[in-house]
Amino acid sequence: MTAIHQYICAIGSFQGVLLFFLLFYGHEKSAASKVLAFYCLVLGLAFFLPFITFDVSYDVFKPLAAWLFFLPVLYGSMLYLYCSKVIFNTSFTKFDLIHLAPIIICYVLNADALLYHHEEMRLWIVGDPAPTLRLWLSEYILFGFSLAYLIATARLIRLYHQRARNNLSNFNPLVFRWLRALIVSLIIIFLVKGIMAFSNFATMRMLILSDALIVLIIYFIAFTHWRNPQFFIANSHGDEQALSQKSISTETESTGAIDEHTRAVIFDEITRHIEKEHSYRNSKLSLTVLAGEIGISPHHLSEVLNQHAGQNFNYFINAYRVKEVCKRLNSNSTSAVLDVALAAGFSSKSTFNTIFKKFMGITPSQYRQDNQN
Repeated sequence: MTAIHQYICAIGSFQGVLLFFLLFYGHEKSAASKVLAFYCLVLGLAFFLPFITFDVSYDVFKPLAAWLFFLPVLYGSMLYLYCSKVIFNTSFTKFDLIHLAPIIICYVLNADALLYHHEEMRLWIVGDPAPTLRLWLSEYILFGFSLAYLIATARLIRLYHQRARNNLSNFNPLVFRWLRALIVSLIIIFLVKGIMAFSNFATMRMLILSDALIVLIIYFIAFTHWRNPQFFIANSHGDEQALSQKSISTETESTGAIDEHTRAVIFDEITRHIEKEHSYRNSKLSLTVLAGEIGISPHHLSEVLNQHAGQNFNYFINAYRVKEVCKRLNSNSTSAVLDVALAAGFSSKSTFNTIFKKFMGITPSQYRQDNQN
């Protein structure tokens, strides 16, 4: 190990364990926080591996090398579980334990090496040929599970981002933007690690760079989550049913199930209902809820908004909310901006700020100041 790699691993192990305690015992009790806490712990423990395998002064800990080597197989599964908890804002279930299957498979497959052949395992980790076929196979299993979970996570984010826009009136779009950036970063790290494991192009610079990226990413996620946990909640009301609902089927997406004249009539009824009842002020409003109020199916409501108005449900409802906020701010009201936003139907400060700037191009505070001037 070079000196700089030692520093990176030391920082990674220390911050991983520290962030575990901050997140697990912090004020935020969501399932996403707990998953992220264990994610940090796994990363922190994995950063001990280079010290155990390369530094001869740690002989007493070398039996742990075999156990720590397979911890990265949990990176993908815990990332998938974390993203699902962020998107749905749901609690743990017994079914979530299935995501421990990858590491259990690796441990069972190499039980003899883990318990009795520590030195052979350690030498294999540092570059010797695999002493058994199972060890050789387990490395492919490790990367195979990680790749499968990365693909599944990317699909999850893409699918439910679209459904959130079509079915929820309140969700934070920055969450999905952040999750996509996270996936891209981890795919880059995965490719670098894969090249190092299965080719002759491995260099110390690549190892240092990939480990440094892991440290930076997990530090940013965990610290931001600890300071502002609401930022990482895409579905603040846990409306999993709304996210599971498809708005328009593939067969009718281009042509529609109802004619243009009927769409126009239904759209007029929608706008009359919203402006009369102020339904947009309900922060829990979803496509299903509004459709029930009007007396049409969620499918037809979504079709009318998308094909007649050219807007998804989230954009359509938030346009009313932003309009009401601007009206209140223009009236020289002394109310706090956040109070005005919550009264208009926004569910959180972060969601309001993001949506308002998207519509108006400036922050709410700048808008109020400009109008007062």
